[in-house]
Amino acid sequence: MVMFQKFGLEATPIFKHFNLTNLNYPPHLHRAFELITVLHGQLRISIESCQYTVNRGQFVIIFPNQIHGFNMAPQTEIKIILFAPELIPAFIEQYRECVPDNPVFIYHQLVTLNLENQFAIKGFLYSVCGRLIEQTTLTRQPASQNADVVHQLVRFVSDHYQQECSLKQAAKQIGYDYAYLSRIFKATMKMSFTTYLNHYRISQAEELLKNTTRKITSISFQVGYANLRTFNRNFQKIVGVQPTTYRQSSDGQTYRKAFQENYISG
Repeated sequence: MVMFQKFGLEATPIFKHFNLTNLNYPPHLHRAFELITVLHGQLRISIESCQYTVNRGQFVIIFPNQIHGFNMAPQTEIKIILFAPELIPAFIEQYRECVPDNPVFIYHQLVTLNLENQFAIKGFLYSVCGRLIEQTTLTRQPASQNADVVHQLVRFVSDHYQQECSLKQAAKQIGYDYAYLSRIFKATMKMSFTTYLNHYRISQAEELLKNTTRKITSISFQVGYANLRTFNRNFQKIVGVQPTTYRQSSDGQTYRKAFQENYISG
């Protein structure tokens, strides 16, 4: 989904919130905190190398630059809140380079904030921080060189997936050996760079198929495929049906079995 590609990458502090229904999203990262609460249904989320189940009424928080992706059960609705670290400077100063041992927690207040009122926003965010500290431990976890490299590769895909995008190009841009990048990426993400790129492109295509009337050929080109046959083959492999069937279905999300097996269970 386009909204995830740039949110949290801005230089100025952001605070955005929106609801999503019946959507899966492949691993990605950004410099913003991401707070998700389940309004209906169930969410399965992967954060770095761990998987969590989030039920109705629960929250999960993803810290800046943590690789994460999620998969919704059918008929699920979530609220996502993206906010810049600069909005909670006191928390960042005390817990820099820390991550929660358990990012899933209970908080009984939903967001009904006036976006123009920065004091209310900060009050809410610090309240969330306080509840998180009460319910789990935050452990210092400095980013390793390998993690930083993988983050660069994930960012490379989000910036270049609409055009020719290969690991060799990424290696040249970020200045690392191709074989090293291939090995590190697969060990961290549990899939090859090419597999990840295809999942990312297909997730963008799913959103366009659900929310636009663009021709399938046009969508395949927009998400980076030069060949319609290749697009159809990858869509079938990852989602489980052809793009035309997905578009005609009332709930295309239910077809995404291959993604669940390769990403959530992997």
